[in-house]
Amino acid sequence: MGKGPQKKAESCPEACQAMCCRYVATKIDAPRTKIDWDEIYWFLCHENVEVFIESRKWYVLFDTPCRNLDAKSRCVVYSRRPHVCRQHEEENCEYWSDGEERFSMRAPEDLKKYMKRRGVRLRMAWDDPDEKVEKKAPSKPRTRRSKKG
Repeated sequence: MGKGPQKKAESCPEACQAMCCRYVATKIDAPRTKIDWDEIYWFLCHENVEVFIESRKWYVLFDTPCRNLDAKSRCVVYSRRPHVCRQHEEENCEYWSDGEERFSMRAPEDLKKYMKRRGVRLRMAWDDPDEKVEKKAPSKPRTRRSKKG
């Protein structure tokens, strides 16, 4: 993104449109179990929810603007904003930085494609019953050994 020179601001620049104040994102554990994958699917069944992976860390994002933004996307409580807002450094600002590469999923279908691409072969309750599940190559048939004696 890199929109201009970095400088300490007394408030955020109007041009940024308060990018960081338009969502809430929180770290989640990377899915390892069937229940974990199901929970991510459940997140993605909701409007304005995204799951993304950035620097090998998983997050769930809720697209919801802060109540303290005015019509021009300016913070009306900037001088007395919460501590978590004060910790948001310009180095991490989406407006000033180029941002890290991230993979986003915005719908249940995105998760299904991700699982398929990553080789996650689990039969989930939300799978289409008519959809064929990739199965491992059949193993050699077992033969009975005759007992000598």
